[in-house]
Parts: sequence; C-alpha cells; structure tokens
Amino acid sequence: MRWDEAPEDRGRVKFAAAADAIEGYGGRGLNGHALHPASGYLFPDQDGEGWWVIFQPWPSLGSAGRNVPGDILACNDSYGDMVHVVVLAAGVWEDDAEAAFRADLPSSLADAARVAATVAHVAGAEQKDGTVQGATLQDRTTADPPVNRRGPRDAG
Repeated sequence: MRWDEAPEDRGRVKFAAAADAIEGYGGRGLNGHALHPASGYLFPDQDGEGWWVIFQPWPSLGSAGRNVPGDILACNDSYGDMVHVVVLAAGVWEDDAEAAFRADLPSSLADAARVAATVAHVAGAEQKDGTVQGATLQDRTTADPPVNRRGPRDAG
C-alpha cells in the first residue's frame, strides 16, 4: 500500500495497493484518491483506528476526464499488513462523491459511510449481462461485506 501526492493529481492524495495485498474487493487492486474528512486524511472508527476513504475509478476504455464512475471504499491504515476494504458506495460519479464529502465534512468512518450512502448511483451503468464495467453487480455491492476482526463497526 502507498499513498502520495503528485503535482499532476491537482493536489489530491493517491491511494494504491496491489491486488495481492487487498482483502474484500473481489481480487482487484486499488489506485484511487483520498476523500477528505473534517481534518487530516484518516477517518477513525469506533475503536479509534484510522481508515482511508477513497474514490476508486472503474477501469474504462475511454477517458471521461475527472467525472468518471467508480466506488467509494474504506481501507484500513494497514502499515504493511493486508489492506482490508469495505465498499461504502458502488457505482457513483467521482464529482458527486467529492461534492458530498466537501459539503458534509464527515469526521468519522460512520459519518463517511452515511455520506457515501447519499451519493446518487450511476444511471444506466448496468449492462444486459448484469455486469458493470467488467464486474458483476454482486461484486460491486455491499450485501456481503468482508468479515474480519479489524473491520469498521457501526459504519452503515
């Protein structure tokens, strides 16, 4: 896992982790950017552990600029351990996710989950075969979140 800030990212902090270092996101890697809490970059859970909340864009054949579809994810601050991921919102627009987090300024992981739940879903993203951008809708939902001892509690 790594996080960094590059000039070409317009001041946004990137969060990346290889697929083999992630648990709970269907075998996919991460290369998204952090959404901001009221202060800093980490959202504390009820036990005080920090979680990153990131916007993870879906893989796309063409570029649509910054307003692309993707998922809002909570990722534990693992410091070299396995990154545990919980999907807070699947299939939302990047601009809508950023606007919701700027308007509400959540201060905890539970607040971030509440804000993520208010972001409108991408209309018409589902294809006839039940896939969304190369993954099944089942892969992109939070119906069966990962069960782990370090997962957030009361986050939704």
